[in-house]
Amino acid sequence: MTEQQTNQNPTLNKMVGGLKRSVGERLESIILYGSAARGDYEKKTSDFNLLLVLRDLEVSSLEALSPVLRRWLRQGQPVPRLFTRELIRDAADVFPIEFLDILAGRVVLHGDDPFADLEVHPTHLRLQCERELREKIMRLREGYAESHDNSRNLKRLLTSSYTTFVALFRGCLHLLGGEVPVHNPEVVAAFCNRADIRRDPFEEVDRLKHGESVPNLKATFGRYYAALSQAVRVVDRFENPK
Repeated sequence: MTEQQTNQNPTLNKMVGGLKRSVGERLESIILYGSAARGDYEKKTSDFNLLLVLRDLEVSSLEALSPVLRRWLRQGQPVPRLFTRELIRDAADVFPIEFLDILAGRVVLHGDDPFADLEVHPTHLRLQCERELREKIMRLREGYAESHDNSRNLKRLLTSSYTTFVALFRGCLHLLGGEVPVHNPEVVAAFCNRADIRRDPFEEVDRLKHGESVPNLKATFGRYYAALSQAVRVVDRFENPK
C-alpha cells in the first residue's frame, strides 16, 4: 500500500473524519505506522495501526474518543495508541523499539509529524531488545504448552508471534548499525545473517502467515523456537553501546 493509497483508503478516511468530529481541536496528529505504512499491507492479514496525538489525555478527551474507537474496534482494527507530544518525547527511553518502528515507516494522516526530530538512545534500545525477546519467548513456550496438540491454535500461535519478533529484529539491527530493511522478510534475512542463525524457520512461519502450508507444524515450531532461543543468546552478548 503506497502513501497515496493510504490517503485514499475509505476505511482510514472514515476513521480520520470521525476522529476530527469527535475530538475537534484537541486532535493534533494522526499517524499510520506498521505494515500499511511500510508497504507490506495485505488485506486478509494486516491491520491499520494508528497513533493519535492529542492536546491532552484528560478524562473528557478519552470520553470524546469513545464512540469512534468503538466503531473502529468493531471492524477488527487494533486500538490506536494515545499520546501527547510531550509524552512521545518523554517515552523515547521506554519504547525505543516501537518508536524506531514508527520512524522507519509512517504516514501522517492528519496534522504535523511529532516524530520528525525524535532520537532514540542505543543504550535504551539494547535493554529493551533483550527484555522483549526474553519475555516474548516465555509467552511463546507457554502458548505451545497449551496448544501443541491443536493444529489450528498452534498455527495461530506461530503466525501471531511472527510480526512481533520481526519488530524486535528490526530493533536489534539498529543496534548493529547500518541500514535496516523495510520489509519483514528482508529484516529477518538481515538479522539472521548478522546473528549467524538459521533463517528457514522464519521463512516457514512467514509462508504460514501468507496462507501457505508446511509439512509439520510441530517440527516448524521446534526449529522456530530453537532459532529464537539462539537469537536471545546473541543479543545478550551485544556490547552495551556508548
